[in-house]
Amino acid sequence: MGGQQGWHGDRERDRERALRIADALHKLTGRRPLVEHNGGATKVSLKVVERPDRTQTLAVLRVLRHGDRFGHARTARWEHVWVEVGARRASGSAPVSPPTG
Repeated sequence: MGGQQGWHGDRERDRERALRIADALHKLTGRRPLVEHNGGATKVSLKVVERPDRTQTLAVLRVLRHGDRFGHARTARWEHVWVEVGARRASGSAPVSPPTG
């Protein structure tokens, strides 16, 4: 498997995984996420303007765990969730495993 490789596999598989994450977030929230390809990584981001219930929040967190890195930011009016899939580690550094549990 030469060439560009992410933690879970090659770049094409990483992009497919990011698109599956985007599709799942769209189904859960009713809003289409923004998908950006940047520096070997694919970033999926979404504004959540309504207050989700506990079940929806847990479902979104389960989807985000399928990425390599994820996080969120909050303002008084909305929350912004994001997930990255693929590259972004310096060459020679060890990959970071996604959270478990």
